[in-house]
Amino acid sequence: MRNNQKRIILFLTILLTACILSGCWDTNESERMVYVQGIGVDYNGLRYTIYIQIVNTSLTAKSEVRGDITSTKVVVGHASGKTLNEAAFNLYASIQRRLFWGHLSFIVFSEQALKKGDIRATIDRFDRYRETRYSLNLYATKEPLSEVLKSVPPLSLAPSLSKLGDPRATYEQRSFIRPLDMREFLIAINEPPHEAIIPYIRLAKNTWETETTKTNPLIEFAGVAALTKNGLKLMAPFKNIKGLRWMNKDFKREELSLTNELSHVSLIVWKLKPKKKTIVKNGQIQFQLSLDVTASLSEIVKPEQLTKIEKESEKLIKAQILATYLEGLKHHVDIFRLSEEAYRKNVKAWKEIEQNGKVPLTKESLQKITVTVKVKQGEKQKLRPTI
Repeated sequence: MRNNQKRIILFLTILLTACILSGCWDTNESERMVYVQGIGVDYNGLRYTIYIQIVNTSLTAKSEVRGDITSTKVVVGHASGKTLNEAAFNLYASIQRRLFWGHLSFIVFSEQALKKGDIRATIDRFDRYRETRYSLNLYATKEPLSEVLKSVPPLSLAPSLSKLGDPRATYEQRSFIRPLDMREFLIAINEPPHEAIIPYIRLAKNTWETETTKTNPLIEFAGVAALTKNGLKLMAPFKNIKGLRWMNKDFKREELSLTNELSHVSLIVWKLKPKKKTIVKNGQIQFQLSLDVTASLSEIVKPEQLTKIEKESEKLIKAQILATYLEGLKHHVDIFRLSEEAYRKNVKAWKEIEQNGKVPLTKESLQKITVTVKVKQGEKQKLRPTI
């Protein structure tokens, strides 16, 4: 009798343990879910419109494994609502499977959405959702969002390898505009000068072709958008903010073409050491910028003195930095984040004159710009024309 009781107790224990361990009842099969790669946010004055880019995950596998089931790379859906959340739920009404947001890698804002200040609502919406991450890249555009999200990489590359999804790949080769993710954005707007700069993108429509036809428009970085938590302050093309790249501590590589009589000379800049100095005088804060540049000679058609090339490069970089600073002043943007430098180095002086976290900047606030260029090599050849 006692043995039977023991057996019953042991059986019930094993049965209960099996019930506890069977934790896969609510599992979603990966092939039965739809994966969101990117979203776009627009505003037309009355309603929000959210665009969702859904990726074909079979393209991320090898062709012999996926069997080329479909050649469709992305599908873009959209819906509108009084709020972003309502727009998203209106889109759920027509989706065929559960949307998975864990692979979301970028958000594109239209110019109208940024002017409305919708970046606050968007960040709050996706910051609260458990599947999304702080590594989302942020972009601004004037292009139709449906066209932007339908732009995919050529040569059957996976959509996750697009310029929007993986901007660091091309940034290593050309440090034109520094990508900014959501974590960095939140840090920037919560510290002086309470502004953040994100890439402004557009569609390059006639740049690439195949042997039979032109390819679809591809994404290119065209400039920057300067934002506060309340909205857009500046959207500038690259030609107006060329000096921004030279004050970037994360700089990797960039090209510099000289002008005037040295227009046949081109340099590759591959190392920068930017420095900002705060000077407090008579209750005013001024700044000095210094820059050490290391470059290689990339192109030269006729012989030129190396010292002349270096001096002309210094003048050109200095002029670009000053022009970029003045462009920021026109729109009340501290484009080089000089207010943060004052806050870090002399918080007492910063507290005395700051206005909403920013140091009031004028043309005279930038006291001096010093640029030193050193051309160290000529790539595979010497520092003279090949022919």
